[in-house]
Amino acid sequence: MAAKTTARFRTGFTLTVGTLLVIFYLLSLTAALEKAPTYDESLHLFAGYSHLKWGDFRVNPEHPPLAKALAALPLLVINIDTSGIPPLQRNVVQSAKDFGWVLAARFVLDNRGQQNLFLYPKLVMIGLAAVLGVFVFLWARELFGIAAGIIALALYCFDPNILAHSAIIHTDIPFTLCFFAGSYFYWRTAQRLTWGNLFGTSLFFALSAVVKFSFLVILPVWILLGILQVFSARPHQSQITSPELTYKPGQKMALQLVILGSALIAAYLSIWAAYGFRFDAFGGAIDQLRIGRLVTKESWLSVLAILNAKYFMLPEAWLYGLLDAIRASDRESYLLGQIYLHGTWLYFPVAFVVKTPFPTMVALLVAIVLVVRRRSPSQADLYLLLPAIIFFSLAVCSKFNIGLRHILPIYPFLFVWIGGTVAKVWASRSRTARWGVSLLGIWLLISTLRISPDYLAFFNELAGGPGSGHTILVDSNLDWGQDLKGLRNWMSDHGISRIQLAYFGTLDPAYYGIEADPLPGTLTVQSRPKLESTPAPSHIAISATYLKGLYLWNRDQYASFRQQKPVAIIGHSIWVFRLNP
Repeated sequence: MAAKTTARFRTGFTLTVGTLLVIFYLLSLTAALEKAPTYDESLHLFAGYSHLKWGDFRVNPEHPPLAKALAALPLLVINIDTSGIPPLQRNVVQSAKDFGWVLAARFVLDNRGQQNLFLYPKLVMIGLAAVLGVFVFLWARELFGIAAGIIALALYCFDPNILAHSAIIHTDIPFTLCFFAGSYFYWRTAQRLTWGNLFGTSLFFALSAVVKFSFLVILPVWILLGILQVFSARPHQSQITSPELTYKPGQKMALQLVILGSALIAAYLSIWAAYGFRFDAFGGAIDQLRIGRLVTKESWLSVLAILNAKYFMLPEAWLYGLLDAIRASDRESYLLGQIYLHGTWLYFPVAFVVKTPFPTMVALLVAIVLVVRRRSPSQADLYLLLPAIIFFSLAVCSKFNIGLRHILPIYPFLFVWIGGTVAKVWASRSRTARWGVSLLGIWLLISTLRISPDYLAFFNELAGGPGSGHTILVDSNLDWGQDLKGLRNWMSDHGISRIQLAYFGTLDPAYYGIEADPLPGTLTVQSRPKLESTPAPSHIAISATYLKGLYLWNRDQYASFRQQKPVAIIGHSIWVFRLNP
């Protein structure tokens, strides 16, 4: 009888986990089908295709190649037109990094008849996001039990920010997966060092090194956790060396060095493997990425570049990307109605408060109160909170303030921690507590379904909802070029054949058949001869980012429209006004 009950229980929670993941996949897929590719997706897709098809790593070197190559993998088995990108451009012109944007736009526009150009790559990205969800469940279950695992997974699956980025061809979700899964296996090595746990730790750290240059943040996180492990009273067991428990700090330190050393060696090998064990970014050309122009200010970077060119320590494109990421870490940003030329420390705290679902915020506050009352954080608290706190703190100190997506890696850690807290509250059997948990769960579900498929534009009730989001944040928090398809549909529904357009995106409007007069900010690669017989557009569409003046030479380019009432707002990101009403 007990065996039957156990079997039913396992079947029940397996179905629950499977159902949550299926719902997550469908919600992500629906958004992918209804939304246009965001600002960076054309470039990332073309870069991944060029990595796989031509072995060319000069396009988009500011990101390592793995995530882009995985996304582009399906393109190798469908009919892709590359006639608009002649060999001369592939072999020579791309040596100027910025020209990759032009080639990417041409590549996408030439293949606009291929309906699955973006869909198949997005399916790959959603798959990676689903794998991340599995790890969220696994870690929460191992720490706090099955109920906590299901709660943590539900928080993950119905979080609008996760859903917004799950289908985007970018490095944010893949890096979050590598950081979180690697930390999960690192935690397991702290309990028991086995070949499996060591392999998992090394594998995901190695993958993170070829997904995003933010992987360097993982090292101080793990080193700090390792130091705490060394000087704690908790023993360490290594089934690799001896079945006996290890209590001495020196022995535990040696085990930590083995773990970190294995991860670093694996990362070094993966970097070379990702670039085909080749130093040159493409073929045998010399100095084609012009690393020298990136290292004119910081002397230590100059030394690193010179040594690498002499001794071939790292692939040229990987080091170029790392130096470029360091050089470009200072960007202008928009926050609460003001443009900051060099960022502000308030950016990520405000972004976290206004874009995290309110029910999740409440549950997080409850978890903080409970751990403060307990006064002594557990090992689980440390392994979940320290990575989130360190990553968030480094983001706050940075000047790269362009979107919540840059602190996306903290969320899975918080979901697991909150899942454990909510499970304990539910287990208390307090009727009030259970009603509160149920109310928050329903609230989260409703708020997520209401914003569908405009997940990228989600702002919580504290911020006034997505309708008020543009007064707080723009760029990839709200307006990342995702509503070009929605604009096309609106124009069709209202019988508008041509429009003036200031569009914050890199996809040529012609991709969706939009006849537009491009205004400052709009990028196009298809020439548009002006015909005298064509009537002047009656409407103008302006992306929220440009409406606020961000990324424009003339901040007041569209200032006259800021006080006007739009005739339509497409997906909360594109504002449409009537000209000369």
